[in-house]
This record gives sequence, structure tokens and C-alpha cells, in this order.
Amino acid sequence: MDEIKIYKDQVSDFVEAAAHDLHAPLRKLSILVDRVFTKHTEQFSADAKEYVTRINACIEEMRSLVDGLTELAKADAHASSVDCDLNIIVQQTLDVMNEEIKEKRAKVAVDPLPAVKGSYIQYRQLFKNLLENAIKFNNKEISPDIRVSAEPIGKDEKSFFNLPPDKKYYKIEVDDNGIGFNQVNAEKIFEPFVRLHPKAEYEGSGLGLSICKKIVDNHHGIIYAEGDEDKGSRFTLILPETH
Repeated sequence: MDEIKIYKDQVSDFVEAAAHDLHAPLRKLSILVDRVFTKHTEQFSADAKEYVTRINACIEEMRSLVDGLTELAKADAHASSVDCDLNIIVQQTLDVMNEEIKEKRAKVAVDPLPAVKGSYIQYRQLFKNLLENAIKFNNKEISPDIRVSAEPIGKDEKSFFNLPPDKKYYKIEVDDNGIGFNQVNAEKIFEPFVRLHPKAEYEGSGLGLSICKKIVDNHHGIIYAEGDEDKGSRFTLILPETH
């Protein structure tokens, strides 16, 4: 186990260092493009301006990808074990997303959530990704309606999921009324870079749910998804009280 942890830490350090080195040329490229466009904008044809816009979009996409890989590496790191009140974590996440929630006129209901032991940073990232997805992949015709609920897992469910009978687990569900997905893709969506919807319509790196899975795996939990196209999604977390 120690060798696995050391290997994961080394991979995480490498990816973070590589991401840092990649950000510098991306910043320089962005600055150079802006300078050329600002100084010579009057000489640019309509086509040239369109090309500059596309270049900037590609730069932003690359930045998003680098940031996503950094988060994926962090999620693969060993999870610490501190007290994590999930009520506080989810509320802090919603506070940060306040402007987006107002813009989309989203309703978010949060039932009482448990306190567990784990990595505070990783749990923040987990709920951030799930709640951002619930708002982002919304049905354009109706406002997002999201609910976060939790309950302890009983003996029968522990047996069903092949979990240790003497350990306490919680089932936490994040439900939404968004665009959903075809259930045949329920496992595929947790793979890196998988997109079920057009990039032009729903931006992102395609790494959010794979990061969620790594975080849950780090805490020796389970994550799975249920979807109904055009009706919504439900993401279920099975988390131990202590990992």
C-alpha cells in the first residue's frame, strides 16, 4: 500500500509540475494574440477576426484541460482523514456558485447531511463538480431543480453493495431535472474525456465526473449514476463514515 501511495504522489507531483509549465506558454500566447489584435485590428478582415476569436477559444480550452488534469491528479492523491461536515461543505459550494444559481434561476434543496471523515479539499471538489453539472446540463425550457439528500445504509443495502457489515455508510443522492442521459452510458460517463453532449453547447474539460469517481474511490466508497433522457439525472454516493 505504501508503494502505491508513493507512486500516486509522484504522478500527482509530475502532473502538477507539467501543468504549471504549460500555463506559462499559454499565458504568453494569449498575450501575444491580444497585442496583435489590439494593434492591428483595423487591418484585420472579418475572416481574420474570426480566426483570432477561434485561437482565443482554443487557448481557453487548453487552459481548462490543463486545470482539469491538475484536479484529476490531486484527486488521485491519498485522501487525508479529518472531520468533514458535509452540510458545511455543500453550503460553501453553493455560496461560491451563488451568481450562477441566480442566473439560471435554479432551486437547490439540501436535506440534512452527515459528518464523515476524509479529505476536506477532495469532498469540496466532489460536490462542486456534481452541483455544477446539475446546473450546467439543464433543460433550457425549465429552471434547474436540484435536491441533495442523505440516509444511513441498512444491512440489506450493505449486503447488496458487498460492504463490511460492521462499518457505517451513508447514501447521498444528488437529483436534478436536467437533460439527463441514456442509461446505457451510466458507466461510460465516469471515464476521462467522455462527452455525451456537443462541446459547443456544454463547455468543459470532460474530466469532472472522472475526478468525482477518483475521489470516491480514494475514500473507499461507491458512485453510480441513473439517467433518463430529457428528464434528469441522479448521482448516488455511498460514503463510509470513516474511510
